[in-house]
Amino acid sequence: MPLARWLPRFAALLAHPRLPWLAALLGVLLASPALGTGLWLDDHLHRFVVGMHVRGEGLGPWWDLYVAAEGDQALTRARMDVGFSPWWTVPELRVRFLRPLPAATHYLDYAAWPGAAWWMHAQSLAWYGGLVVAVGTLLRRWLGATWIAGLATLLYAIDDAHATPVAWIAQRNALIAAVLVVLMLIAHDRWSRDGWRPGAWLAPLLLLLALLAGEGSIAALGLLGAQVWLLPLRLDRKEPWSVRVTRALRSLRPFVAVVVVWRLVYDALGYGAAGSGVYLDPLREPAAFLAVLPDRMAALLLAQVSGPSAERWSTDPMPWEAARWGALAVVALGGLVLGPRLRCDRGLLVALAGAGMALVPAATTVPADRMLLLVGVGGSAAVAAVVAVAMEPGARSSRRWLAVGLGLPLLGMHGVWSPIALPARVVALPRALEQQPRAVVASLPDDPELAEQELVIANAPPTFVSSTLWLMRWNGPEPLPRRLRQLGAAWEPVVVHRPDAHTLVLQPVGGYFGDPWSAIARGRAHPFAVGDRVELAGMTVEILGVAKGLPTVVRVRFEVPLEDPSLRWVTWQGERFVPWAPPEVGQTVALSSSPPRS
Repeated sequence: MPLARWLPRFAALLAHPRLPWLAALLGVLLASPALGTGLWLDDHLHRFVVGMHVRGEGLGPWWDLYVAAEGDQALTRARMDVGFSPWWTVPELRVRFLRPLPAATHYLDYAAWPGAAWWMHAQSLAWYGGLVVAVGTLLRRWLGATWIAGLATLLYAIDDAHATPVAWIAQRNALIAAVLVVLMLIAHDRWSRDGWRPGAWLAPLLLLLALLAGEGSIAALGLLGAQVWLLPLRLDRKEPWSVRVTRALRSLRPFVAVVVVWRLVYDALGYGAAGSGVYLDPLREPAAFLAVLPDRMAALLLAQVSGPSAERWSTDPMPWEAARWGALAVVALGGLVLGPRLRCDRGLLVALAGAGMALVPAATTVPADRMLLLVGVGGSAAVAAVVAVAMEPGARSSRRWLAVGLGLPLLGMHGVWSPIALPARVVALPRALEQQPRAVVASLPDDPELAEQELVIANAPPTFVSSTLWLMRWNGPEPLPRRLRQLGAAWEPVVVHRPDAHTLVLQPVGGYFGDPWSAIARGRAHPFAVGDRVELAGMTVEILGVAKGLPTVVRVRFEVPLEDPSLRWVTWQGERFVPWAPPEVGQTVALSSSPPRS
């Protein structure tokens, strides 16, 4: 079939009212390899906690599945003493999220059919299919019943950035929250523009439910603000400015009230994040959040539009300057191509403005593709709009050629590479999230004597989380150590000096805990100072040197000599832990660097 005849038929298919359902089916099929991937990492913990509640042995409310630290100093200290948390943990560390809606789905899963992981994955796939249909419906309202809205929906459905929330059962909360936010936007738009009365109360209710599914749903306010403020301009250009402001504020009042009440209850019940460098609460630690916001937003924007994946900025020592300049280039090129179109297409402006504002709550944790479900609504619309400009016969030749030069690689990346990468990433995720950590833990000693010893890790990769040892070996045949002592975490070499029989002095090149993941227990808003001491059972840590709040010289003293048989020493080498012996008194050695894998 000649190209001239094929393109109109394909455009008609993209504009078909049932296109969102076809796109949803395609997205679910591409992600369907998840059905055979089983449980990973946090899934095991959720199953264990639900099992405790089913047996009547649960210690907290049934919905507290998303808790890593409660903010209780006594409990944190007890965890540090046993080594479940490392010595640099902030005593008041809190990572506790209120997500009862996804918790209820997990409770049903693990209580009714704990061995049927395929069914749990099927439920997540169903949520994803529903999300694609909802996104397609919303884009048709924003962009019109055009092939551009259909192409954006199709690109959204096959986006490989969605692999983690679709394929990881524990991340189902992101899907549920995104579905509810998009439905809220549809309900409000139907009420405000079509006069659909149930939307007046249904939209605020959906926002409340979305917040109870995930804190990232706060992005709904930005998306809704863009929708309320910009869409009416397309319908009534002569409306006075004061009238538009008044109507927008009046329309947003019930949603702001929902957010305020939710936040007050959220704080009163002790939920939220504090002390961590990975999870940042803009209200509790505004300075720390604003300090990382530009870099995190840049990484997320690049991941959505052009790559690399957002996780690369969290696991590899890549220069953040590259992310900033790359994001600026994307915005500048996109502005040159889409600027004239935005002046007449308010729906596209809503999509792009909403995506930009959704980047802010997405940046409350380290960059990750799983945070792009709402950002991707506008991101997919942007790619489709660039393609539209490239095919627009009336566009200026310079702008059209720029659109062609930009649109072809974007279409190849999002329309050709993504549907290949989506199932591949779904299959690869268990290896990254389950098999690799399990292999790392398996390299630690597992002989019976370990149960009576302190396992001392001289150096670990920043991606190693000490609690993973307990998570992987809980109720398993391998023994857990009496205590775990992780002295530090660094990719760069660490110089180790032994001044006496009980003491080691460690000097990490570049300092400790400057990377994203070892900062999960202590963010830069809680810096160390020279002279700070951390006293734990059998071990005392003293900070001797600091640069920009990061320890550069650390003295660790044990109550027993370092050769005492109660201590079992290991260090990281290559891709596993290996036995290690402290140097002789007066000697200095270097622990070699182990750069992360790309």
